[in-house]
Formats: sequence, C-alpha cells, structure tokens
Amino acid sequence: MFDLYNNLSVTQALSAGAATTTQTSSAVDLQGFYSSLVVFNIGLCGDTLSGSLYWTLKIQDSPDGVTYTDVATAGLLGSPSTNTIVINTSGQDQKAYKFGYIGANRYLKAVATPTGTHTNGTPIGIVAVRGTPTLAPTS
Repeated sequence: MFDLYNNLSVTQALSAGAATTTQTSSAVDLQGFYSSLVVFNIGLCGDTLSGSLYWTLKIQDSPDGVTYTDVATAGLLGSPSTNTIVINTSGQDQKAYKFGYIGANRYLKAVATPTGTHTNGTPIGIVAVRGTPTLAPTS
C-alpha cells in the first residue's frame, strides 16, 4: 500500500483551546513508525504580540517516556534553522507550524510556552503525524 491514507497515523496531541499558560501535548509513541511530524495550529491571538509578549514552540523527545529534553536542531528537518519557533507579531498567528523529527528516541511531546502576561489567550492545538509504518495499513 503506497497511498498516503494507509501509511499515516494522525493523533490529536493537544485539543485546541485558548491558552494563556504553557501548553504541553500528550506523549506520542513513535514505536512502529520510521517518520514523524508535529504540527502546531495557532489561532488568532487575543493579545498584542511583541518582542516582550510572544509564544515559543518546540518539541521534546525521550527514550523512556519519562525524561524529556528539547530536540536539538540536528534532530529536526526543514525550517526553522533553530529548534524553536517564536511567534511575536500578529502576522505570525493564524498559521500552522511544523517540526519534522528525525531523532532516535521513541517518544515526543510538543510544548508552546508564553513569555509575558497573556490575558486573552491564543488558540493552540497540536497534531502529531506518524508515517512510514512497519505494518500498514495504519488504524
């Protein structure tokens, strides 16, 4: 089966909702898959983003599902050229941001961290996409 539908597993890692505090996804188990992608869905920010009021997006990995550390740039594909994405202007909200993971650990988490006082919140949802399964079709 070489179609995309049967070779991807899409998981809602964090239900979308307005956030004013750090948002951490549930753990994503990569066992049985050779590729993965984490997508942050960012809605219209209710606060005015700036250099002192912003969100930082990143992913973390773990070999055991207990101790998580930030994924180094070498463990990521594509843009950005660093291991974080900073959303600090109104033109950067209402977008989806992705991290392609090429690290060797079994578990992933995604983290959105606010800086400054966020009063009204920003809608944030996180989806994990696992691909290249060892056994297809995926369920």
